[in-house]
Amino acid sequence: MCMPSTGLARRSLLATVSLALLGVCGIARADTPEQGGITSFRTDVWVKEDTTLEVREEIVLNNAGEFYRWGFMRNLPIGSEDRWDPKYVGEYKRDNGIRVKILEVTADGGPVRYEQGQGWGYSQLRIGEKDVPLAGGEHRYVIGYTVNGVLTLDARRDTLYWNAMGHGRDAPIADAILSVHLPTGVPDSDVAVEPRVGGRGVSNPRRAETELERVDNEAGTVTYRATHVAPRQSLSVAVSWPAGYLHASKLSFLGGDQWLIAAPCLLFLYYLIAWLRIGPGPKPGTVVTQYEPPEGLSAAAVRYVVTTGTDGRSFAAVIAELATHGCLRVEPQDGKYKLSRMMSDRATEAKLAAEEKRILSMLFEDGPTIKLTPALDQRNTAQNSRYVAAIQQELSKRLDGRYFTKHVGIIALGVLATFVCALLLAARATGRDTSGALFFTVWALGAGLMIGLLFEMAFWPACKTALRSGGGWVKLLPGTAAVGAFVWVIVYMLQKLAEGVSLAFALMLAGLMLVNLVWGPRLKRRTIPGQQMLDHIAGFRLFLEKVEQDRLDKLNSAGEAPELLDDHLSYAIALEIREAWGDHLAQTFLATTVMR
Repeated sequence: MCMPSTGLARRSLLATVSLALLGVCGIARADTPEQGGITSFRTDVWVKEDTTLEVREEIVLNNAGEFYRWGFMRNLPIGSEDRWDPKYVGEYKRDNGIRVKILEVTADGGPVRYEQGQGWGYSQLRIGEKDVPLAGGEHRYVIGYTVNGVLTLDARRDTLYWNAMGHGRDAPIADAILSVHLPTGVPDSDVAVEPRVGGRGVSNPRRAETELERVDNEAGTVTYRATHVAPRQSLSVAVSWPAGYLHASKLSFLGGDQWLIAAPCLLFLYYLIAWLRIGPGPKPGTVVTQYEPPEGLSAAAVRYVVTTGTDGRSFAAVIAELATHGCLRVEPQDGKYKLSRMMSDRATEAKLAAEEKRILSMLFEDGPTIKLTPALDQRNTAQNSRYVAAIQQELSKRLDGRYFTKHVGIIALGVLATFVCALLLAARATGRDTSGALFFTVWALGAGLMIGLLFEMAFWPACKTALRSGGGWVKLLPGTAAVGAFVWVIVYMLQKLAEGVSLAFALMLAGLMLVNLVWGPRLKRRTIPGQQMLDHIAGFRLFLEKVEQDRLDKLNSAGEAPELLDDHLSYAIALEIREAWGDHLAQTFLATTVMR
């Protein structure tokens, strides 16, 4: 028998081993997917009667680590890049107004940590560990969320355009299913559907290997299936049906946060209950002409009783009273006033009211003369406001609680509740960009309440004074510009909150501000002695109007040193009797900060 050569034997052995290896590799290829990615992507969209959508996505990935090297990222199809078709969504907008609320996120059957993006990355949903590639094998994700602002409502037909997977995706999809569950009662015969598989824009049509078919498995549902969907391509449908099956609430334009409007409503109810419990004040009595001012009340105190506050006119009345008693001399100079300290005896100064003594001391603490300029002169704003604040302190100590009650505690509690409620809601806010929600909320509320208070108690009375006297409008221009600038900033911040959080949140803050500003002044109540004093003041004012006004106008011309300094001059200023010199002096300080 002939034995095979050694070389032939080696070649035979190598061939046998090679065939065996090829067989093993073939078996391995048969058991392993040829390509990793998304094996299944199912989307169910329920159209609710209130015009919102409820969406549930079930995504199955297999060996998709090469596509998700930084963790699993789901770009929800709510941005303008995914909703690109102008036929259904109109012109392109970076922010199309669509908002979502995440209801459920699970991975492999259990809850999982997730993080939703902000700003232009609002649609991004990062699931699981950040910057960690997906492990090999199969993973199943379920994402549930509600959507507002998607439907197009028309007088004849309503339309839903939904791009199920979106285009921001590198992984291929082996099998995709999109089911739209129509509102109850919509007949299938009246439903029009336009499906599409492809990339963004009409220039990215469906690929040849991609298949699309309709799957009708139940009534009231439109279902399409696509296979071999390439990266950056998606399955979308436009579904329309006759109008009348959806019933949007009147507040639907506020989106899913419309319940926030309950906050200002509850605050309004709080103030209303407080107002009812306080009850009405005493009714005015019969006005009888009084020939003398109320005993024990200075001109500034009389104004305080009438207006429950102190302003530039109160300051002017104090200056007139000091001039009347010979404590100082007033010299008008080009719209300003030079005040000079005069030597007066102790007995005269002892008769002055507490606020008059304090102002006399403050005016000349730096020298025997001082020049007063309008309060809107930048250098003197703080100075004049300091005088008004001093008058306010003295009068409030002496008169508060005696002639009227302000119920400051109720107002303070309402303002505190406003800030606590707003800050809690801002901290828990969800929206397109909530990064500045806390800052904008604090700034808008604080500035809004302050500017509103100043407008109500200082600027508006100043406007009325200017209107009554027929002058002083020029002095209001800087104040008008300042108020306008602050209002613009507040509106800007509310607009940012509307864009970043929701329109309902911004309107809630505006509502809280308005409720506080409207109700606060209306909680003041006069006591019975306060109403009796007010009746006496009304009678004295009647006397000044009918008897003294012409005489004061003739003797005390506007812009000139007063010739007649009697007890009635300061009261005429305080009670806003049209008296030329007093009006001119008051106009100089008409925009000084008012204290209430």
